Amino acid sequence: MFTTEMPQDFQLPEAENEYDEQLLAQIAEAGWQNVHISAEEGWPSTVFTIGHFHNKNHPEIIVLGLPDEAAEHMLNLVTIKILAEEVPLEPYRKYDDLADGLPMAFVPVDTGYYGAFLGYACWYYADLPAPFPALQMVWPDRDGKFPWEDSYDEDFLSMQPRLDKRPDA
Repeated sequence: MFTTEMPQDFQLPEAENEYDEQLLAQIAEAGWQNVHISAEEGWPSTVFTIGHFHNKNHPEIIVLGLPDEAAEHMLNLVTIKILAEEVPLEPYRKYDDLADGLPMAFVPVDTGYYGAFLGYACWYYADLPAPFPALQMVWPDRDGKFPWEDSYDEDFLSMQPRLDKRPDA
């Protein structure tokens, strides 16, 4: 069960350091901030948004396994389109028109992954009565196949693990 709408009485977290202050200021000014987590010990690099749900009632978006610059570029292109047009993304639908012609799809992130992949967003949304919604931006393999399609090159799963399935499943 997710929070479906931002409560009117939502309280922002208190900044604990200078980075928190900068993040809160950026979200207040621009409406969102992309957060980068470097790859480490078998886990891919991660970039995710904070602020979409707070400011537009749209799920946060996370992308795994792309170089930081590419991930940031893709998130910014998608953000501009979905927030400007106020078009909600449909899970598992293939989109060809959101990011410079690169096909992509979005899957709901299982809350079992929030702590490992969206920890900073969890800090930001700690005041919510239930978890915030998040979608994983999924990119295809070299043949244009997505992880849930037949003939997907499973070597890509190490770069882009699926977050729509429970970690213990």
